[in-house]
Amino acid sequence: TAEDLQQVLAIASGYSVHTYQKQIASGFLPLEGGHRLGVCGEAVMEQGEILSFTALSSLNLRIAHQIKGIGAELAGRLFQNGRFLSTLIVSPPGYGKTTLLRDLVECLSDGEAGGPLRISLVDERGEIAASHGGTPQYTIGRSTDVLTGCSKAKGIELMTRSMGPQIIALDEITSLEDCRAISEASYCGCAFLATAHAAEAADLKRRPIYRRLLEDAVFQKIIVIRRTNGQR
Repeated sequence: TAEDLQQVLAIASGYSVHTYQKQIASGFLPLEGGHRLGVCGEAVMEQGEILSFTALSSLNLRIAHQIKGIGAELAGRLFQNGRFLSTLIVSPPGYGKTTLLRDLVECLSDGEAGGPLRISLVDERGEIAASHGGTPQYTIGRSTDVLTGCSKAKGIELMTRSMGPQIIALDEITSLEDCRAISEASYCGCAFLATAHAAEAADLKRRPIYRRLLEDAVFQKIIVIRRTNGQR
């Protein structure tokens, strides 16, 4: 019932739903341990943005898990003459891009494949570090700074200006603003580790938001995740 859903949300928020109103308006409530409670219902809109939900129709509890070590072998292959090469991880949704990105961030930040390297993680939706109360719930490396709740384009600008990153990491390049910010930061000497939705590397060239990044050689390495006999 609607009452049951509202009670679950109240418990999950520690009976402080208003404190998490911004996150809930984004469609989920972050929980300690990296878990998250997805929300769906009747949205209140203003100028194209969701402000809140007046009624809940369903909830989706996503149980978090971190797969450590899956990027260890790849990490060492992303360097040339001791320099990290900007890398883009590509696959359709649900193939594990974010999971691989998270592990590569940890490997590079802890110096398991050259370094350690200073990494600025722009975690717009809180899915990579799963920060709760400012504390990452996943291990992301000793040399990683995390910015959560900020747009990727603005986050790239802030991190470049204030944190002196060697690598900027982010999930799901989705807009022209993201691409412009990446290009500008790359001119400042920052390398990138990012993900994008595509079945193959060739698909990127057919999409305008990625084409310029490829033409400008912002990314020197592309990792493609595929399924073979049901395995990734």
